[in-house]
Amino acid sequence: MNGIAFGVHLPLIRFDGSHRHSREQILSFAERAENLGYDSLSVNDHVVFTASWLDAVATLAAVAGTTSKIKLGTSILNIVIRNPIVAARTLSTIDILSSGRLIAGVGPGSSKKDYDVCGIPYEDRWKRFDEALQILQTFWNTKSGTPGLVNFDGIHYKMENVSIEPQPVQKPHPPVYIGSWGSRAGLKRVAKYGDGWMASAYNITPEKFKERWKTLLSYRRSNSKDTESFQNSMMSMFGYIDNDKEKVHKMVKNILSPALGRPPEDLEDLLLFGSVDHCKNKIDTLCNVGVKRIHFWPIWDFNEQIEIFSKEIASNY
Repeated sequence: MNGIAFGVHLPLIRFDGSHRHSREQILSFAERAENLGYDSLSVNDHVVFTASWLDAVATLAAVAGTTSKIKLGTSILNIVIRNPIVAARTLSTIDILSSGRLIAGVGPGSSKKDYDVCGIPYEDRWKRFDEALQILQTFWNTKSGTPGLVNFDGIHYKMENVSIEPQPVQKPHPPVYIGSWGSRAGLKRVAKYGDGWMASAYNITPEKFKERWKTLLSYRRSNSKDTESFQNSMMSMFGYIDNDKEKVHKMVKNILSPALGRPPEDLEDLLLFGSVDHCKNKIDTLCNVGVKRIHFWPIWDFNEQIEIFSKEIASNY
């Protein structure tokens, strides 16, 4: 069980229905996470949602300026609705502002509402996403053609003699992790274009993860791609750590379940809710099925919870 890393999600969402976001809340959380030794911070992306949600990219840019060591990730950034060309520049900029600490987690998202408000057909998302991944590679892996300029002639996206500047700090580019719930088509896409897989903690069981990870590595090998350096992360690992079972039940039932539209029993079973020992057992299980990084997302008492997780759970690994 050696080698697992722990990250945290920035508290962009006000699960309680309030709108009390603040600069102090976000920056103090980021600084505390870095001081506690977490591997990475990540931001999730939605255009519209049932609860108040800070913009992912703007928040990550602010955090880049107040931290110096911790990795910064998007988990995921919807590069379809944000436009892949714009997204490539945005991600390059974040890598520059953070002095090369970006993990570029990307995907097409799963919210039809996001597509509707952006005027993009939801049914086109996968074809657009495939082109978006190719554009990201084109921007970050230019080896021929006019120096500093790229062309792309797709069905959904086209560009001619577009500057690839600015380039990210990391060479050849920041690691690209692709979000997938684990479908075979999704895993083939991850294997072909990604440097790692972002799995969704509340959409996959440990048993399914083990099976899908084995399948994904076989796809990598069939594409003659490296498997040793290939990574995975278990994202959106919501949780609340407390020995008071009734308090934990209420947290899941009253806060997380309404926000996600999932039965509280399922969420409590899959995610990090419960006592320290109970949560450690869940992490042991994830380690044993091949999970390499877990991103904890407390739904309440944000700073207090990441301190408990760091000192009483992560320190054991």
